[in-house]
Amino acid sequence: MMKSQIASHRGGTLVWGENCRRAFENTLNLPVELVEFDVHPSKDGILVVHHDATLDRTTDMTGPVNAKTWQELAQGSVNHSGGQRMMTLEELCELYRGSDIVLRLEIKADVNKVPYPGVVEKVLATLEKTGMFGQTIISSFNCEVLAELADKAPELFTIWLMQRNMPRLLGTEFAISLAHSMKVNEISVHVTQLDIDAKAQVLASGLKYGCYGAHSADLIQTALEHGVHAFTTDRPDLAITLRNAFMLEKAS
Repeated sequence: MMKSQIASHRGGTLVWGENCRRAFENTLNLPVELVEFDVHPSKDGILVVHHDATLDRTTDMTGPVNAKTWQELAQGSVNHSGGQRMMTLEELCELYRGSDIVLRLEIKADVNKVPYPGVVEKVLATLEKTGMFGQTIISSFNCEVLAELADKAPELFTIWLMQRNMPRLLGTEFAISLAHSMKVNEISVHVTQLDIDAKAQVLASGLKYGCYGAHSADLIQTALEHGVHAFTTDRPDLAITLRNAFMLEKAS
């Protein structure tokens, strides 16, 4: 029976705060398979763990992430973190080194949704430096980023995050063809767009089928019932409980 993998989204946003050290430390104590987070470069090229291209929503700072140096970013604090500063990718890698949890790293774009120059090389170099290359999978909404990853690190497991309107606009057959051209390993759609027939086609093509956005009990249940390979959730604690009950019910 398929056991869907749980990815603690941004460290468990609705439990401990978003993309902060406290969240990542607490996720370490959960029986999840993955911890999901996002990276942007600072003005001086340090990769920092943060979701938005701007600082306004989740920190006490304002402006684009890449408009400030790491020294400037380190002076601020992340909302709902108890005053903690944001982490660098290198720090997060060090935190999870030696654990069984796989890093699910999403490479983000700038405020104009354009990939940062050299960000793929920076990410790969940091993973190599910290010894976490073999314990990381990478996701992105950006096809250009995924194609570059396929060229520079073909051995990495990669996930194409499809925007909500993409499955309908592209159709399953063309989406699969595009995924193969980017040499990704998994297609991930929003949980509300999961489709049994699409899943069958994706799996038949040799790709895995996952979803993101399962942040409530009903949406987590939807992901489990569809038997996705993996799903991201802001409530990893709840997802564990529901998965245990789901697996027990299916086994009985």
